[in-house]
Amino acid sequence: MKLEPMRGKQIVAVIVLLVVAFLLVVPPLLNGGVKVTLSSTTSVHADHVYVTIGEISAHRTDISGSSAWQSISNKSTRVDLSLSNVSETVGLGSLALGHYETVRVKVTNATVIINGTSQKVQLESSLFTIPVSFLTRFGADTVITLRVSTEVQQTTGGVNLKLSFTAAPASPPS
Repeated sequence: MKLEPMRGKQIVAVIVLLVVAFLLVVPPLLNGGVKVTLSSTTSVHADHVYVTIGEISAHRTDISGSSAWQSISNKSTRVDLSLSNVSETVGLGSLALGHYETVRVKVTNATVIINGTSQKVQLESSLFTIPVSFLTRFGADTVITLRVSTEVQQTTGGVNLKLSFTAAPASPPS
């Protein structure tokens, strides 16, 4: 059977459209939603302890090297760590389907307010790696709850802030 030249071009055009549609529709479906919440586990001797989370990423178990770190969120979020046991969303994003073992949090800024006076603090560390095992699945959201212990130390040179993160077991995708 011989195809007419115009008919062959139409078939090729339909195939190209199907491939483009596939490339536009499938990748988002191969991701799972991730929500990262943060709550302070300690009370501090300060009116407020404001910390800005600049980036949150997760480490895949089946990939090695720097490409194993995948971004959950790079949107800056400011939280008040003086509020004990109050959970706040600090990151929303999506990750490729798979198993992850660690979350990394980058703190970009910190300020304390003590007796109504705002003071910039010296962070002991600004990059935190928190072990937490979780799985992202098709069409489901995984919630990762990070707990942070805060220690504010006033010295003659200023205010030092020590943060210590742990993770609650990630909730399974629903």
